[in-house]
Amino acid sequence: MKSIFLQTNTAIWALLALATVLTWYMGGNAALNIPALMLLIAFFKTRLVIMHFMEVNQAPMALRLAGEAWGIVCCTVLIALYL
Repeated sequence: MKSIFLQTNTAIWALLALATVLTWYMGGNAALNIPALMLLIAFFKTRLVIMHFMEVNQAPMALRLAGEAWGIVCCTVLIALYL
């Protein structure tokens, strides 16, 4: 049995937590408050959750492509609307 620290889900969870702390810090610091970058980090986190915790990375290719396309389109539209 693998150690809990060597499992993929634990590494993904740690990365999600790190990204959350990063965006929280960026939001509280006026010099680092870059909303477009914060949106990119949020959609990166969304992608990790969709692909790994919802196990879409093991789904048929059409579902994987739909998930990736959704993320790219939504992120692009939101950043374009913001700028």
